[in-house]
Amino acid sequence: MENKTAIFVSCLALLATLSACGVEQEVKRNDDRYMQPGALDGPLTGFYDTYRIKFLDKYRVTHQWPVIGNCKYSKLPTLGRKNDRYKGEIYAVDDIYEDSGGTKQRGAHPQWNFDRFVRSVKVMNPVYGQVNGVRQKTGEEEIEAGLQSLCFESWYATSHSLVMRLHKRDLETWKAFNTQFNQKGKWSEQRVAGNVWTVQEVPEQELSSRARGAAGGWFQSWLMPIGDTGYTISLQLGASQESMQHPEAHARMKAMFRHLIESIKIESLQP
Repeated sequence: MENKTAIFVSCLALLATLSACGVEQEVKRNDDRYMQPGALDGPLTGFYDTYRIKFLDKYRVTHQWPVIGNCKYSKLPTLGRKNDRYKGEIYAVDDIYEDSGGTKQRGAHPQWNFDRFVRSVKVMNPVYGQVNGVRQKTGEEEIEAGLQSLCFESWYATSHSLVMRLHKRDLETWKAFNTQFNQKGKWSEQRVAGNVWTVQEVPEQELSSRARGAAGGWFQSWLMPIGDTGYTISLQLGASQESMQHPEAHARMKAMFRHLIESIKIESLQP
């Protein structure tokens, strides 16, 4: 399993340097390795890492993620698994706290920028064009470098994706954002394992075709505020029309996603 994970991570690093067409081909080659019969068994969908987080000194947040991934917190393993890594690790995540208008992790490297995951961070990006037949910098444009996902996985062959985000964004703002970009989604409220979630779901028969070179698409988005902190957890299962061509894999992805939803615990640290 460690070898498979290393290959998967290496491929992801390579993708950043490829063209759109190259991305599509490389992801497909990588996923074809694992999306054969039996590839969704055991280590890929049956074992999970556990993350435990002290949040703003007010809550203890616990959640799980498949062992094939690696959520991007500053963290330390507590079990030190090696040969049996596929069985899942328990991670002690550095405390998340606020300071001077930013969100940080206590004990993390001073240059570790946790704000990029939870807040909007705008940066100026150079724009290039042809000037007298020579490629030159012609200006700058503002781009979003923040609001990144903490945990992400995708499977090109079956067009599925898993995403977890933790943003400094209230529930109503997030609902408005999702509604703007996913007008097919139907909103509901669901209670799972004692948590109340606000859920946006696209009926399977109305799923869109996936974008070129991408995996997944708007399917299920689950949102839940962390108490009165102004932060919201978002878990998303992405799927498309192409996912319906793999009914067994689709059923297992939904079951895995349900497990991730059920794994989330938010416990008050206040007496």
